[in-house]
Amino acid sequence: MELSDLKVFCAVAEQGGVIRAAEQLHRVPSNVTARIQKLESELGRSLFHRDRNRLKISPAGEQLLSYAKRILSLADQAIEQFSSDQPSGVLRVGSMEAVAASRLSAILYEYHTAYPDVSLEVKTRPTGDLIEFVLNGQLDVALVADPNADERLERMPVFKETLVLVSEKSMTDISDPSQLGVEPTLLGFSNQCAYRNRLTQWVKQVNLVAKVVEINSYHTLLNCVTAGMGVGLVPEKLLELYPFAKDLRTHPLPDNLATTITTAIWRKDSSRPSVSAYLDILKGASNLT
Repeated sequence: MELSDLKVFCAVAEQGGVIRAAEQLHRVPSNVTARIQKLESELGRSLFHRDRNRLKISPAGEQLLSYAKRILSLADQAIEQFSSDQPSGVLRVGSMEAVAASRLSAILYEYHTAYPDVSLEVKTRPTGDLIEFVLNGQLDVALVADPNADERLERMPVFKETLVLVSEKSMTDISDPSQLGVEPTLLGFSNQCAYRNRLTQWVKQVNLVAKVVEINSYHTLLNCVTAGMGVGLVPEKLLELYPFAKDLRTHPLPDNLATTITTAIWRKDSSRPSVSAYLDILKGASNLT
């Protein structure tokens, strides 16, 4: 099994077809097809189900994909580790969208300025997804909220955030979830979002049955709150960047709900110069004393 075959396999899996994978890899489609057939022959398994003009990854393909990404990541780390003591190659970083919007741009600018030989790839997702991406090798390091202990991961607290409940401006002060009404509407990301889970747990304390509307971005969430569609839980710092913050009402919350720590996580077996340099910059930007 060759690394180049695994790269082709990952491209086909991510692009959902040979043609788009070939374009991404700058190969001819027949070469991509031959590489996939070679892998299937070596493993004795079908890696894709053929469905009209699209390939759908099979259960065996899903298993291989997890291993392939980790193998390719380790190969990149080995090349970087032994080719130079200076950061180089690709650094894949992840972040919750709120942190990406409010804090990450200055960090990425500093990193790119200091280490121009590193190609940065950035992905924003909820905390649960980011943890999984780091564990399976899709990301090198990620900024998440209050991660659980995991023996496979290293952790470094970076930012202390204050979360506030936001509502339309006409709503009266809220200090207890019972003041949200009988059937409140909560706005948040998927159930992999740590902030949304805090909000739903708070509401459950008074046995309210809340409707949850999933939103894909904080800008959209805040616009929906402004329009009176529901309430949401967001970092206070994020509101500094929202142009219509004056049209919202913020509600302070108890410390156990309002205080959260944004933490950098990375695999214990993935340390290399580019990751160490990124962590150093995060340390410099930290607001923890």
